[in-house]
Amino acid sequence: MAKSPLKDKDFIPEEEALAKILGNRWQRYKETVDELGTRKLHPEMYWYGPSSGWAPRFCIGEVTVCGIYLAQNPLMGLVGVGDKVGSSLDQDALLTPRARNLYEMTPKKGPLRWIEAQLATRGDLEAFLSLVDGKLRALAKAGVVPKDGPRPNIIHRKDPGPVKLPKKPGRKPAQTAKPEASIQIGPPDFYPIELILSIGRG
Repeated sequence: MAKSPLKDKDFIPEEEALAKILGNRWQRYKETVDELGTRKLHPEMYWYGPSSGWAPRFCIGEVTVCGIYLAQNPLMGLVGVGDKVGSSLDQDALLTPRARNLYEMTPKKGPLRWIEAQLATRGDLEAFLSLVDGKLRALAKAGVVPKDGPRPNIIHRKDPGPVKLPKKPGRKPAQTAKPEASIQIGPPDFYPIELILSIGRG
């Protein structure tokens, strides 16, 4: 099976290329993006590494609200829920029954509960959006709300850190020896020659 361009770091995930790759999933992707856009959430294409590849995330500042996993058929909506958001969702009466079922059936892994919601049908999308709305309500209690303004830069890559230069082959360079203290030969200068001869030394 040929490697998906979505798992190529050098791939540029622009709309025309994504439409070609997603094929019949493109309309569902656009529908999801448009729905999130009405909530002032806009896609940032982010490189998650060779395993997950390129995928859009939807953020408020530095807070990731949700994402869409593209390298799967059907598409998969992702919502990360931590303890504070989870305590709010536990009491959120506005979640749809299907969204609550997804939330309660997803086990917690580490600090987050990663809720995966298929986006194959309109019902799937509505359950995903209900989870997103619930998370937005929880974040709003902490003062984290979407703002009007220019859309973010659409393409991001993980910072790979400082570039490591390849080491040159061959032997390691010889270390410069530290200068040694000079060794005195003969008597110190402060003894006069007459004194030395008088005691039979020298």
